[in-house]
Amino acid sequence: MDASLFLLISIAIILFILWFRKNVALGILIGAFFFGFLTLKTLCFQAFLNTILAKETFRLIIIILSAFTLGFSMQELGLLKTLSQAIEFLTGKNGILLLPMLVGLMPMPGGALISAIMIKELCEKYHATPEEATFVNYWCRHLWVPIWPLYPSFVLGASILGIHYYQLFKAGIFVTFSMLLSLPLFMKKFFSPRVCVALTPLKSLIFSIYPLFIIIFLALIMHIDLAITLPITILILFLHKKPSFSKTKIIFKKTLDLEIVLLIIGVLFYKKLILQTGAAALFLRHLTILHIPIPLAAFVLAWIIGFAVGIEVGFAAIVLPLLLGFIGEGAHFNPLNFILVFGGGFTGIMLSPMHLCLILTAKYYKASLPKVYRSLSLAGLTTSLSIWGIYLLFSFS
Repeated sequence: MDASLFLLISIAIILFILWFRKNVALGILIGAFFFGFLTLKTLCFQAFLNTILAKETFRLIIIILSAFTLGFSMQELGLLKTLSQAIEFLTGKNGILLLPMLVGLMPMPGGALISAIMIKELCEKYHATPEEATFVNYWCRHLWVPIWPLYPSFVLGASILGIHYYQLFKAGIFVTFSMLLSLPLFMKKFFSPRVCVALTPLKSLIFSIYPLFIIIFLALIMHIDLAITLPITILILFLHKKPSFSKTKIIFKKTLDLEIVLLIIGVLFYKKLILQTGAAALFLRHLTILHIPIPLAAFVLAWIIGFAVGIEVGFAAIVLPLLLGFIGEGAHFNPLNFILVFGGGFTGIMLSPMHLCLILTAKYYKASLPKVYRSLSLAGLTTSLSIWGIYLLFSFS
């Protein structure tokens, strides 16, 4: 048996563990060791040790833990509450759409539930059904996953593909654009051209999201590494808000998660093994021999794995290394192929019943999931057609 078959078996093992244990880090590590031992024998243990000691591993741990620290800090220090009040005053019922979008810029586990709580009164005030509230909160909350450098899937994706965040941002923006195209189908009820401009709430809005402006300026404009940008942003926030020791303790207790550290190590270890064995290239070669159109196969495979996993970081950890030969790495990165793979996979994730944010939001609003899926299916279809339209347009232009 060749390495590509062992790779597919390892993916099946990861998916099995995710379905029954709901532990991404455990699944990736077990799948990686299974693949590594069958292909490299005992050399896989040396590869694992090299991964743990690698500079890139420590860098990613700093970035992802810092991103969660910032998100929890903004929640615990009252910035999200101020944001909610300012947006409601300034935009009225538009806040039903805008609040989940803004909260989506502050990734944290179960973050969709936070935005669901924030817009509940607005949803009741403007007569949104539980199913409408669930869809709008869930979809808007995840618009920035393909482009925002605080999401672990984005950070790990840039590392796996060996490119700068800005390159990933420029490609991912087409996926976000495709998701936005589906909103007019549902947003008419919650959109109003009326916007109230008042100095005090506008000032409150700016002061509630200024850490995000710092990140945009330092990371995306000045191209300063997130491992430096995020700690600087947290330091500025702490100097501004001066949290008590007990509040700081609460924030870091939520942030420090061994599972996140193991996940980062597992993803980088898995990528190292795939590159070392050439399994991804072999997989694409087999598709070519079987005369299967690689773009179509890549999209469908990404969609299936995204749907099965239902977790952005789990999808990135499995699919990006598998399709590395199609997407390209470093100087050979192909933005169009990335749009197709990530767009397909992310659409699958958004439609997955495994997605915790969907389950939490529907439960909070007491919504009927089959009714929510009517909107989700239409939005997913619109997004997929848009992604294929972009791919074909630029492929033949």
